[in-house]
Amino acid sequence: MSQKQPCHRQLLGSYFDHRQVSIESVTAAVRTQRAPETNLEAQVLRIVAQKSDWLTTPDILALRTQLDADVSEQARLQQQVRNVVEAITETVATWDQQEMRL
Repeated sequence: MSQKQPCHRQLLGSYFDHRQVSIESVTAAVRTQRAPETNLEAQVLRIVAQKSDWLTTPDILALRTQLDADVSEQARLQQQVRNVVEAITETVATWDQQEMRL
């Protein structure tokens, strides 16, 4: 297993489905909690982690370093949040694929 990849006891993809994460509730939380200097990716990841019971601290740290969401400043906040959640989903799916090959 790669050093950058977190250790998973089981595949995360079966537990994480971005459709189960309410984009509306995450967006509302971002609106109420976000300071102007706060990184949107970090804020969304923190909120998703709080709503999830399967993300471990190593997973969160790995996601933070690997996330690369296309967040356009011109897009509405809800679309920006959706893009970050989709990036989380894609990253977790990549981990699952890598673990299945091991």
